[in-house]
Amino acid sequence: MLISYLVFVLLAAQVSALRNPIWPQPVHLELGDRIIWLGHPLYVNVSCADEEPMTWTVYKPGSRTERWRQVKHNVLATVSSLVVQAIPFKNFFREPDCFSERQILRSALNRAVQSIYLQHLVPWKFHSRHSQFEPEHTDAGSKLTSLLVIQTHCPSTTFSPKDFFGSDESYELDIRGSQATIHCNSTMGALRALESFQQLFYSHTSRKAVYSPYSPTRIWDLPYWSHRGLSLDIARNSFTLADVKRTIDGMAACKMSRLHLHATDSQSWPIEVPSLPELARQGAYQPHLVWTAGDLDCLQRYGASRGVMVFLELDMPGHTASIAYAYPDLIAAFNELDWSTFAAEPQSGQLKLDSDHVRAFLDILLEDILPRVAAYSSHYHLGGDEVNSQVHLLDETVRSNETAVLRPLIQRYLDQAMAHVNRHALRPVVWEEMVLDWDLNVSMSCPGSRQDQLLVQVWRDPVRIEEVLKKGHHVIFGDSKHWYLDCGFGQFLDPYPAGSSPPGVPYNSSGGRPSRLDSRFLDYCQPYHNWRTVYTFNPLEGVNESLHDGIEGGEVLMWSEQTDFVDLDVKLWPRTAAAAEVLWSGPRTREQIAAATWRLGHLRERLWFDHRISSSPVQMTWCLMEGGCEY
Repeated sequence: MLISYLVFVLLAAQVSALRNPIWPQPVHLELGDRIIWLGHPLYVNVSCADEEPMTWTVYKPGSRTERWRQVKHNVLATVSSLVVQAIPFKNFFREPDCFSERQILRSALNRAVQSIYLQHLVPWKFHSRHSQFEPEHTDAGSKLTSLLVIQTHCPSTTFSPKDFFGSDESYELDIRGSQATIHCNSTMGALRALESFQQLFYSHTSRKAVYSPYSPTRIWDLPYWSHRGLSLDIARNSFTLADVKRTIDGMAACKMSRLHLHATDSQSWPIEVPSLPELARQGAYQPHLVWTAGDLDCLQRYGASRGVMVFLELDMPGHTASIAYAYPDLIAAFNELDWSTFAAEPQSGQLKLDSDHVRAFLDILLEDILPRVAAYSSHYHLGGDEVNSQVHLLDETVRSNETAVLRPLIQRYLDQAMAHVNRHALRPVVWEEMVLDWDLNVSMSCPGSRQDQLLVQVWRDPVRIEEVLKKGHHVIFGDSKHWYLDCGFGQFLDPYPAGSSPPGVPYNSSGGRPSRLDSRFLDYCQPYHNWRTVYTFNPLEGVNESLHDGIEGGEVLMWSEQTDFVDLDVKLWPRTAAAAEVLWSGPRTREQIAAATWRLGHLRERLWFDHRISSSPVQMTWCLMEGGCEY
């Protein structure tokens, strides 16, 4: 795929002199300079293979026709509900709960067109001061009246995560005359095209019309990597369902494809497991902060409907201290005073490695979680990072910190977990330590096609990408020196109040050690990684070209020790969008930053007006209006 991508890049030479507003950067773009107004209503037609075309009309929200249509819909829904209540055994009156590709496509088309009708972005910020940057809203001109989707493979009436998320994302978008046409091979390609389509339109200052200044338009596009992700830690601090849905909206806007939900950790267990109800009941910070099974189902559906796979990580066997609140007998070295000997951060504690009770717990846990997440995801993250050897000196089932003793026990854990993952036809993902530090045998556990093979997440150093690839595994990257979004905000730890450590710190000592925090209280991965740092990270640097095919993409990561629902947006955006362009368009260079600034500024405005995402500014307004801010 990468070869065909590069060939097309070389052939795609015709680009309009107009500045490109599309994020991420398309492979091939032609922009005209004529105004086209969005007509009302817009007629939508979906055509594929030999099936009858689907046609319908989309009206502006709030218009008289749309209000009347909504009234009729509500009346019919009420009547249907009353009939069902009166005759409960006649279940054929109920509409089936049919989450399907066909439903996803139709909803996406309606949502995209209505979003454009409600567009509030007036692009004054991207034109010189006092310039005449928009047409008169009374000007007669071309009107866009129809949207045609020509799709090679018809949208399925069912939903298969592996087929849906593994499908072709390429698309072609043409706007000529009164019609916009999307050519694609799959529903996923149509979703990506619709995001580009929306980025071509602006609101008129009068608020009476919506227009695009780029007619005629032609875009041909496809992604560089398939795994274009964000990892979000919802365990250390709390986030609501609405927060994460809003994040998915932003991800979809810049064509990201994976939301990795780091759902549990040593500090809290917010995920409800109906077969083990005490886990979240005792392990969450508060009852109202529990993510119910219904919440998770809702989030995964929401992500799928926008082309974003939400996949779960319950990190194990390390980072599991919160299990002890419900099941203390399963955890070794729980909340030791000298946490730094037994954990990467407080609180300490991880699963005992040679316990029949732990193995029985894992069987129950995975057989509850995996069937539910498999309905909307083809991946499951097994964790495996930062397993602390010292813990198992205090683990009565092991009493050793030696690698030779621990490795076969961790191998047995991984084999058990992998058997459950394979049973539910999920693709396993692990952190790099399982392969590089513990040298575990994982190849035999993952037979089948590329989509079934183990995926290893590399985070500590780009050099390790090649190390994992040479072992024959596929990789996703997310270098802590470039793509960790929690870095640069300073320490979350405090110095000892008495000036030195208390008795028992270090472990089994009389204490009296000075604090190891430096006087500036810098964090472990400072400095702050601004969007330009994120944008110019090249994960291919230093990796032998013959191994590039094993790299499937990457994730930008937000650990939440110092982030919660209050400041989530400004810490994610626009840096996550910068990573999105690297993942969609390929590695970037310093020479591309100036042009990217203008486009990313556009996206920043759209994130606010379309999704109410509070992104940090990309640059000061004068630079976006006048240019000349290079140095």
